[in-house]
Amino acid sequence: MNPEVLLSVRDLHVSFGAVQAVRGLSFDLRKGEVLAVVGESGAGKSLTARALLGMPPQGATVTGSVRTGSYELVGAPRSVRAALWGRQLALVPQDALSALSPVHRVADQLAAAIRSVDGVSRKEARTRAVAALEEVGIPADQTGAYPHEFSGGMRQRAVIAMALLHSPALVIADEPTTAQDPETQRRLLGLLTHRTEATGTTLVMVTHDLPMVREHADRVLVMYAGRLAEEGPAEAVFASPRAPYTAGLLTSLPQPKAPFKGRGELRDQPQRVRRHKLPSIPGTPPNPTTLPPGCAFAPRCPLAEAPRCHTERPEPQTHNNRTVACHRWRELPDHPAELFLESV
Repeated sequence: MNPEVLLSVRDLHVSFGAVQAVRGLSFDLRKGEVLAVVGESGAGKSLTARALLGMPPQGATVTGSVRTGSYELVGAPRSVRAALWGRQLALVPQDALSALSPVHRVADQLAAAIRSVDGVSRKEARTRAVAALEEVGIPADQTGAYPHEFSGGMRQRAVIAMALLHSPALVIADEPTTAQDPETQRRLLGLLTHRTEATGTTLVMVTHDLPMVREHADRVLVMYAGRLAEEGPAEAVFASPRAPYTAGLLTSLPQPKAPFKGRGELRDQPQRVRRHKLPSIPGTPPNPTTLPPGCAFAPRCPLAEAPRCHTERPEPQTHNNRTVACHRWRELPDHPAELFLESV
């Protein structure tokens, strides 16, 4: 494996019986990189995150390969996974309240995690736990509180501190700011990316928040119906998406309103400035139990052509550091997001 690659994923599948929730996902994660995994609900993002950590939900079958260094995580025994958790791999969950024990003080939970890995005294573990919580903005005199006594933002800070206790090589943050207000989201994500950068930790963020991705991510992996739709440098993907699905997601972002200049002047503004309805991708994501035989996005895609797009599944192709799974990616217009403006 390339020494610059921290995690190598090949042909990853996650299924529940006959239902394939993640289908043939492959990508490399480089050391020190911030990778954002995006897509609509049901795309398979969280299942992918859990599979990367060797923590799939009960009842899931995982096949393929997820390698970090000399370790294969798919099918690895619990002893191997336990040796990596905390030291090499860590998770920031989306529900901090469920991740923390309700009957133990927050600092005590961090101290227990420190002792389980480092075997230090209770006093030293407690001192380090309080220091770790202070680093994420929780005052020392509040670290002895129980989780229910923390605000939602403070609980999320606590699980971030716990994930970073031993400066793991990889942290996966699964929707880490769910149910937070926009200002708290901004502070938490800034904290997370700042702390991982300071420790040299590689970060995978599973999120719906595209403005946050634009601000913090180095690379973007777009998923649809359990498969890769597009992957590449964040700046390039936002500037010129190559997959129609990616273009649809970006078109759905709210745009700053143009200042009102009077009825006559407004009439001369570009058509999309005068629109009152936010563009969106038509239709809904497919049911994973009844996926179409060809491209899963074809029923919603303005560029889909019969019969190829509806009968032949597009395989990911890599060109100039961009990977796209689309039969017609070469035919997209210079501004493919405009395709979805027609539906408004």
